[in-house]
Amino acid sequence: MRQNDYEINIDLFLLCYNEERMIIHTLNYYSKFCEKITIYDNFSTDNSLDLVEANFPNVEIKTFDTNREHREDIMMEIRNNCWKNSTADYVIVCDMDEFLYAENLFEKLHHIKTQNIAIPVVIGYNMISENFPTDYRRDITEQVKVGYRDRMFDKNIIFSPKSVKEINYGPGSHQCFPSFQKHPHIDNLCELKLLHYKYLNKEYIVKRHLRYADRMSDLNKQNKYAVEYELGQNHINEMYELSYYLLNVVK
Repeated sequence: MRQNDYEINIDLFLLCYNEERMIIHTLNYYSKFCEKITIYDNFSTDNSLDLVEANFPNVEIKTFDTNREHREDIMMEIRNNCWKNSTADYVIVCDMDEFLYAENLFEKLHHIKTQNIAIPVVIGYNMISENFPTDYRRDITEQVKVGYRDRMFDKNIIFSPKSVKEINYGPGSHQCFPSFQKHPHIDNLCELKLLHYKYLNKEYIVKRHLRYADRMSDLNKQNKYAVEYELGQNHINEMYELSYYLLNVVK
């Protein structure tokens, strides 16, 4: 990445399953500052990969098999290992609806590099909209600006592969227990935001949850991984009501 003389190399690793409505938003955004992008696709059955090949021919696509099931254990293994051959200054490991953001992003990314920060602080926001953004010429961050601070969406999605030996993500990557190559430099004053575009149009979310519920593995059910996908439309309605309430009380 080079913008306004801020130089930093970042590799991006994304997980994908049937993301045809989101994937162009995600790649448009991250391709502006990521040198290399790799998508791990779980045999999508929609047009996700066709869109990538037509619009982003330099994006590398790898596939992984879960026997048509939603398997958090396999995805956790990918997140914990996909970045290990990267020689970039930093790697980003995230899902398709997660956007690393800051008002002065390039300046902050430059700062974390010059300060040799191993794992920058990333704080989560739950973004919400009644309508799914359909203008793929504009960043989704410009189209959906309504959201609130939500610690449930805190994730350490960016870190230095030169400093981190193992990231040790747990389920959903909401927690990690890293080990380091050397004593890490931590800077709590330089915060980045993680904008999680999960709640974009109820109809879209209901269909998405039904797809994942149909693929839920026994292992996921036993360990209560991603159980929200099986809670149905009433749960989504309740989450919207809660989100609009929190928008008025959470700063």
